Amino acid sequence: MATKILNKIRDHLNGIDFDLRKSGNARFIDQKCTPDILSSVAEAILEFTKEKKDCTFTVKDIWSSSFANDVMVGQFQKPAVSHPGAQNEYNKVFSQPIKLLDYAQILKSEERRGPATTYKINDIELLRYISLNDNKSLNFIISYLTKVIKDSELTELFDNFFTKQNKQSFNELKDGYCNFIIKYTPINGDTEVRRIFAKIINPLAFKNKTLGTKGGRLSPIPIGYAELFYNRLNFRDIKKPKGEPRKLFLESLGEDGSSESYQVEKAKRQIKKHHEQKSEIHRFQHESANHAHHIFMKSEFPELSDSFENLILLTPTQHLNFAHPDGNAQRISIPYQLVCILSKLDSIEESEFWADDFYDFNKFKQVVNTGLDKELLTARMSFQDVKNVMVNEYIN
Repeated sequence: MATKILNKIRDHLNGIDFDLRKSGNARFIDQKCTPDILSSVAEAILEFTKEKKDCTFTVKDIWSSSFANDVMVGQFQKPAVSHPGAQNEYNKVFSQPIKLLDYAQILKSEERRGPATTYKINDIELLRYISLNDNKSLNFIISYLTKVIKDSELTELFDNFFTKQNKQSFNELKDGYCNFIIKYTPINGDTEVRRIFAKIINPLAFKNKTLGTKGGRLSPIPIGYAELFYNRLNFRDIKKPKGEPRKLFLESLGEDGSSESYQVEKAKRQIKKHHEQKSEIHRFQHESANHAHHIFMKSEFPELSDSFENLILLTPTQHLNFAHPDGNAQRISIPYQLVCILSKLDSIEESEFWADDFYDFNKFKQVVNTGLDKELLTARMSFQDVKNVMVNEYIN
């Protein structure tokens, strides 16, 4: 069942004609429009504008901001945005996602400020959704690409490849797409079109669980999640092999890099925004809360450390006096962990009621199964079923 926000994305896209034969816009997506970069740029826009729809900005305004600098250095291990040798690269990293958001009418381009185009936020709810994390951004990209392909009457060409999955259908798709872009847009060479081709086919291949493209050729195996991102595989994409002691697993991961630390901090920011600085432990909702606590400790479960479903917003007192006994961050209170789990369940149930697609109930079940190292929770269980199992697990 589609959530409210996914329905809104569908309705928003359905109200726009993306036919490339009419727009001539071959840059509706580009090399830097990966889900992680798009999400980070969306967050940078929201930070710069303070989420005010009447605030205008240019591409350079965004990539010159202190928040953008933190994103580029922390998430993507790039030089500071002020570095003179990085100017051209940063122009692409920010301008290409902003142009995608403009074509999708999430942003609205305004009059030019000198040589630069100015923008405003056109749909703040969808921009917020894209900014949440890489997965939400990928959801939007897949919906957007599907609509552009449909409006441009290219669906049959893509479907032929996704059905047949061989070299001939791959070459037919690649050649057919290149010929289409050269015919209807200002681009007049195969090289430039093929450079962007992977950004179109691979998100759709991931959705369809099919082969895509790698190195300009048909991929030997179905496209994986990590292949869609600017930052490739990190330890949160690695699953602990069954039977391997967690201590050995943690040793094999090594220390957190700046990218991993950034992802955790971003997840914490989004939790605080979503719950409007109010504790998720209901009897404390009158108190200001600014501590995002890991239900299952980051040091023991790094693969869960940027999951919304493993973070819960607490007051300082709840965090330092109750969640961590005597304020010792290396220990957790097992009874209070149950309180956090049950309260998180309430947050997730509320999210499902409002259909806002912020939390994922099945992902929460996976988080708990990993944290307890037991297959306790199954996909078919209801909220009440999960509460009963959790209480039984912790109390009996």
